[in-house]
Amino acid sequence: MAGSLSTLGIGSGLDLQDIIDQLKAADSVSIKRKETTQLTYKDKIEKFDSLQAKLLKAKEDILDLSLQSTYMERTSSLSSASVLSADTLDGVETGSHHLKVNSLASKSSWKSAVGVASSDAYINDTGSDQIFTYEVNGESTSLTVPSGTSILSFASMINSDSGNPGVTASVIQDGSGADSYKLLMKSDNTGEQGRISITTQLGGHDLSEETGNGTTLDAEIEIEGVAYKRSSNTIDDVLNGVTFNLFATGETTLKIETDKTAIKEQVESFVTNLKEVLKEINDNSDYDTESSAHGAFYDVSSIRLFKSQLVNDIISPLDIDGSITSMVDLGLEYTRDGELNFDEEVFEKALDGNFEDVKKFLLGDTEENVTGFADTINERLRSATSAANGIIYLEKNSAQTMYDKLGAQIESDQERLDKRYEIMTKQFLELDKYMSQMNNMSSYLSQQIDALNSAND
Repeated sequence: MAGSLSTLGIGSGLDLQDIIDQLKAADSVSIKRKETTQLTYKDKIEKFDSLQAKLLKAKEDILDLSLQSTYMERTSSLSSASVLSADTLDGVETGSHHLKVNSLASKSSWKSAVGVASSDAYINDTGSDQIFTYEVNGESTSLTVPSGTSILSFASMINSDSGNPGVTASVIQDGSGADSYKLLMKSDNTGEQGRISITTQLGGHDLSEETGNGTTLDAEIEIEGVAYKRSSNTIDDVLNGVTFNLFATGETTLKIETDKTAIKEQVESFVTNLKEVLKEINDNSDYDTESSAHGAFYDVSSIRLFKSQLVNDIISPLDIDGSITSMVDLGLEYTRDGELNFDEEVFEKALDGNFEDVKKFLLGDTEENVTGFADTINERLRSATSAANGIIYLEKNSAQTMYDKLGAQIESDQERLDKRYEIMTKQFLELDKYMSQMNNMSSYLSQQIDALNSAND
């Protein structure tokens, strides 16, 4: 800093640097006072940010509780999960259903009645072409099989046929003896729509029906005694909003319920975050009479008003029909100390025993034009946290303005002070230099006088 010179005062013998420092410290009091005030605004800004974050957490929970979709989530359970699985969509009607799987969907298949010794063995050795004809779902396909065609070539002929209606042929070795190579012809699709019918066999190499011989290829499921047949083991069009995946024949009971766990967790999370909001306000609204220190929100009337309105919204009953008319009925209590107590057992009992009333209280009644608790609180929190005109935004913006204004004043005051003492230091340097000259001259004169006195003696 200008003036902080270790030589200042040597010439005069005075502690000029200390004098400057003391004068500057005295003149800096007003700047220090502004810096202290600026720190209080910095604290306000940080506390407003903290309160905003806690309010937004509470708002997120209460917003979910204000949506119809939250109460449409479903859970399902089965008395026997080995028979089938059931995937339910949100909003599906709740209730129980007795289910019975009579058959599973399967793929039609045919296999050679008599095998051959190898995959290269002829399947047509008659010396002339033969016709092989089959049908799938009413669609007929005919193949000309030349003499000298092997069983493996015949399978390839079926698979590569441009008119193939949806079958796959393969040569298998079923271990039935020396002639164990057989043709397996299988539908690509399950159910009766994929049933294969052979209308013209190859002479001497007949195929026998393996799967579907005398039985249905469709899946059959009964719901409350009403039977439904489908070509697939995945069935999504017999019970609205439910998809069944069939595993085995047998019986089971499907129970569809509202997912109360999610609602319970959201309410509990909201109460927890609401406690944090009130604690943040209370902790920063105190005043210490001994030290005269106060919290960041002590002199912010809008925060006090907001807290009062929020508490009133929380504890006030709604004019709504039902056993649940306020959060008190759900186990929430606002104490004289300004804190919230929440009895989870009371809430869980209400949720399990009076779910529709809890839902009505939280959502409201549109027919009676009653705004629900969730919408009421959500609107209160929305107005407080709005990035355009919410009280947190406005108060923080005001504090930020004062913080910046004080910062500019401090910087300006400091520059003026530094300039003043830079000039003063130069003046003291000149003074020190002049006094040094005076001291030197005085010393010289003293020496001359002493010399004259000595000569006279």
